[in-house]
Order: sequence, then C-alpha cells, then structure tokens
Amino acid sequence: MQLHAVIVPPPGVVRAALEAARDLAPPPPAPPELPKPGLVDRLLGRSRPDPVVPPAARLVPVDPETVFLRVAKFGNLTTPDAAALAESLATAAASWPSPVVRVGRLVVGTDDPFDVTAQLEGDLDGLRAIHRNVNEVAERHRLYLDRRSFRSELALGSIEMEDGSAVPAEIAGSEVEHRGPNWLPYHLTLLRSSFAGGGTVLTEYARIDLAEDAEELGALG
Repeated sequence: MQLHAVIVPPPGVVRAALEAARDLAPPPPAPPELPKPGLVDRLLGRSRPDPVVPPAARLVPVDPETVFLRVAKFGNLTTPDAAALAESLATAAASWPSPVVRVGRLVVGTDDPFDVTAQLEGDLDGLRAIHRNVNEVAERHRLYLDRRSFRSELALGSIEMEDGSAVPAEIAGSEVEHRGPNWLPYHLTLLRSSFAGGGTVLTEYARIDLAEDAEELGALG
C-alpha cells in the first residue's frame, strides 16, 4: 500500500483560508465603454459591435477534506510493514510536542499551474521537528525519505483564467495576508492511497497521537 503521514488542520481553519483565497483572483475588469451610435449610424440602422469582455481569473479550490500539511510519503509498503511503522510512530510520537501554528498569508505560485497555498507561521521549528522525527523512525524501518520535501504550507487549489488563457503576470506570485486562528495538531494522520474511478482515493489508516503541553494549549487563547 502507499502510505502518507499528514497533519490535518481543523475544518474552520480550512474554510476560512479557502474563503480568503478568493481574493487572490481579482474581479473581472469592466468591459470598455463604446461610444453611442451617431446620427448617421442610427439613420442607416447600423449598430456598434458588442464590447469585448476581458477574461476573468478564478480560484479552482480543492476539496476541503483533502487540505492537510504533508509530512512524509513512505511509498509502497506491505501490510505487515505498514502496521509495524504505525506502531513505532505511535510509541515515538507520544513524546513529540504539539506546536501551535496558524495561517499567516496566502500565496499564488509563480509558474503553471499557479498553485495557491496557505503559508503557516508560529512554531515552525516544532513542525520541522515532527518531520525530522518521522524521518528518523522511518529510517529504523529502512525507509529513507527526502528530508528536503517538507514545506509548512497547505495546498488550497490553483488560479486559472475562465477562457484558458495565460494567467497575467500581476496574479502570478501575488499574495494576500490572512491571519487565521491559532490551532494545535493533536495527532498525525496516516493516509492510505489507492486508485479508484480513474483517480487517487485517500483513506485514514491510523492516527498517531502527539504529546500535549499545557503551555501550548494556553497559546490557543
């Protein structure tokens, strides 16, 4: 099976970020105003052509249930190997502190497909420590992961033009501030991916509880 480790943010955090991300797609420009037909045009029954409406940009959001922080991808595992990995992670993660984080800004990528991401801030060192710890547990199971792959962001969708034209330069790389609420990841989620109906389906395989700190819980206020 294909197994992934992710951190799932609270639904309210995802809803607020997706709503704010719509501001990254500016409203469509107003069509140009054409002069009214002159006297000769009216006498001859001639009409002016309809104005050309410029294409609008739009956010193509992902399914809110697929928004999560990617921690690790373990690749193909047998059922016994996946169970052993989950058991080792559960034992080790009981001492990993849960970092308090929040969404700080929303960003459009600079290249096609112009992905929209929610950039996290707060205890990012704590998130990176979880990623590092997961890698160390994986190595004990002879799974060697890419340590450079971790990014403290949530994938929200992409920006595209309604008519399929190129995304303007002023939208590519743009960002908006969005100070979301503080939230605390209480557990890692292990997701199993499978192929069905021509696409990838993710299902929960296990939840790995993290340690809770009273000081961190107070930071949620």
